[in-house]
Amino acid sequence: MTKPTKNKPRIASFLIITYILIFIGLLFISVSSLSEAQINFGDKFYYIKKQLFWVFIGTISFIITSKIKLSYLKKYSFYLFLISIATLILVLIPGIGNTVLGARRWLSLGIFSFQPSESFKLIAIIYFSFLFSKSNKQNLKSLIYSLSPALILIILEPNLSTAVLTASIVLTIYYLSGGEIISLMLTCLIGVLLSVLLIFVSPYRQARLDTLLNPQNDTLTSSYHSNQIVLSLASGGIFGKGFGNSVQKYQFLPQLTTDSILAIIGEELGFIGITIIISLYVFLVYNIFRVSRQSKDPSQQLIVAGIASWISYQSLINISAIANVIPLTGVPLPFISYGGSSLLMLLTGMGLVNNIYRHNQ
Repeated sequence: MTKPTKNKPRIASFLIITYILIFIGLLFISVSSLSEAQINFGDKFYYIKKQLFWVFIGTISFIITSKIKLSYLKKYSFYLFLISIATLILVLIPGIGNTVLGARRWLSLGIFSFQPSESFKLIAIIYFSFLFSKSNKQNLKSLIYSLSPALILIILEPNLSTAVLTASIVLTIYYLSGGEIISLMLTCLIGVLLSVLLIFVSPYRQARLDTLLNPQNDTLTSSYHSNQIVLSLASGGIFGKGFGNSVQKYQFLPQLTTDSILAIIGEELGFIGITIIISLYVFLVYNIFRVSRQSKDPSQQLIVAGIASWISYQSLINISAIANVIPLTGVPLPFISYGGSSLLMLLTGMGLVNNIYRHNQ
């Protein structure tokens, strides 16, 4: 009589899709950044080498969070939350925070810089998921008091889009935990009104809104970026120019490896390519939500749902900006855009999803 063998958890579909997106990002970073990297750094492989480094570091973080005991996270989540807020304060201190393109969003850590607002998104998901899982009747005031200081710090960087994204994720967790609908709707309304106010008191945000509404104005200055995105997508058509055949990558399209990488994908692979990318995100988010539904622990359900919301909202913001539906925001495309902080935190979050998935097999 043979002993029964314990079935090993199979490789989850969400993990496969995650690394497909990363691979697509590496491909397009490699072919689109050669000219810019050569001009700026004298090394045409500069961007792809850095991104490969972050894929490696992110994968290590993924493995660690796949195996970490969630009870440890629960025990120390409040302290992680406080530390994360402290880093948001540090980034605003002159001489400590690095300023890039007029925004102070990065902390210098020797050979590389890190964006604290990226780590705060994940830590907020963890902290509020454990907090909200304790009771179905959550106090929205305590949520606002806890989250508002961090959101104010992020807005001061300035980074309104990340503040809105973070608030949306946390409010989604609040709703899924059984929060009051009326209170939630009022909070969202106040948040929208405050966001509109922040747009109209900020000249550069007004300029972005004006660019969205009047793209034909100042085509060589304020509207240049959005017009180059439209040109990229229009020239790509249905089927694209072919992989590696982008013209916009030759110093025409700003932020081509970060915020605007989807425009390069559209130029080279066309509408079909963009549709495939969007489909991958839909399948990824769907499969992550499946993990949330399969979990029996309320805090685990909320953590996974929060990460799914993070990926879906961030993807939607980036794609909407590229489609000229909303102003350009600077929010990267998850797993695809160049950038270490975003990729590291996303893979760390996916490690938690994998941890919970394996725990429930």
